[in-house]
Amino acid sequence: MFGYEHKLIEYEHTVVQMSVFREISSMKKLMLIFLIIPLGLSAQIKFENSWDEAVSKSRMTGKLIFMDAYAEWCEPCKEMEEYTFTDLEVANYYNMNFINLHLDMEDYPGVELAEEYAVGVFPSFLFINGNGEVVHRGCGAMDAGQFLMLGEEALTDSVTLLAMEKRYDDGDRTADFMLDYLEMLEDACLDAERFAAGYLKGVVLSDLTKETPWEVFAAYQWDIYSREFQYVLKNKALFDEEVGARMVNAKLYDTYLSQYQEVYEAEELHDYGMRALLHSIKEVTFTGSDTLKVMMNLHYAEFTENWPEYAEYAVELVGMTGVEDPEELNELAWKFYLFVDNKNQLEIASSWAQEAVTKMPEPSIIDTYASLQFKLGNKKKAIDLEKRALELARELYDDTSHFEYQLRKFEGK
Repeated sequence: MFGYEHKLIEYEHTVVQMSVFREISSMKKLMLIFLIIPLGLSAQIKFENSWDEAVSKSRMTGKLIFMDAYAEWCEPCKEMEEYTFTDLEVANYYNMNFINLHLDMEDYPGVELAEEYAVGVFPSFLFINGNGEVVHRGCGAMDAGQFLMLGEEALTDSVTLLAMEKRYDDGDRTADFMLDYLEMLEDACLDAERFAAGYLKGVVLSDLTKETPWEVFAAYQWDIYSREFQYVLKNKALFDEEVGARMVNAKLYDTYLSQYQEVYEAEELHDYGMRALLHSIKEVTFTGSDTLKVMMNLHYAEFTENWPEYAEYAVELVGMTGVEDPEELNELAWKFYLFVDNKNQLEIASSWAQEAVTKMPEPSIIDTYASLQFKLGNKKKAIDLEKRALELARELYDDTSHFEYQLRKFEGK
């Protein structure tokens, strides 16, 4: 056999071997994939069925109990079960490091445990030692990464909620620590504001300008009737100098705005709450206070159906703040069409509606502009605008009954 023929045969043999090897390797990889996929699909945190058994195992192994405190009706709880608890990395980590327990807080023994451990939010996640002591906790729907981090925190002694409680009991009141601790309480759905209020009660008012008391006050005190807030109001010049006028103004504005929103959304004592708030802010001056006063008076005028005052405050507010949002302008303008008769004020509202149409030419906004034109006596323009609104509503497959009614009204039919 010639040398080159021998080499050719060897080469062909090698190619065949490599082809077979690749085929076998591919089959192995494919088999490995099929082996891995079911494992991933079936990944699940393994939960115990009994509180007593979980406590017993915790004492025997030294592992913490992870308790998933849920309720049957809770949608975020179901999301955790479907997605986060079935994540492979989560399942492996929690199965390796914790005695896992899944308990309905509205069934026995969950009801008793919910009361014992102050579980008021679902889902809540508690990490409990064999002595029944809560070491760490969290709450709310989490993705896999967040939930892994929570588990890691529970196993890191220096950053657990229990460790933070001990630092507080031992007297740590540094600003960084206090804010971290309060944030951890919030993350656990515990009442951080109540805790902060308790801390502030122990602070001498003249010390509120110091770093830690001020930081806690600024972040967690939202009651305008609290002794701390009233002290800051009465001594604003001092706080402007010691803390900084910008920070003080921002805190006063945000707190009044928060209180206003709370009263605005309240279902009870609305009238009393608004009058008390207006009385409180009446003599107060800080950056943005004039705008807040007008906003509050505008809302109170609407609530009491005092439309002449409503119109005055609305014109003042738009002039002060330069309202540009077309939906806000439209809402104000529509109320003028319904309740205001002063021609000068109607002209102003019509200019708002025109601006809103330019920015957002939607049927309802065009309708507001048309309605104001009609009320001002410009019937032809009102009819043309309303026809435009009606045509656009039909194109968008919107309900056209209101636009048809307005058009008939404008045409005198």
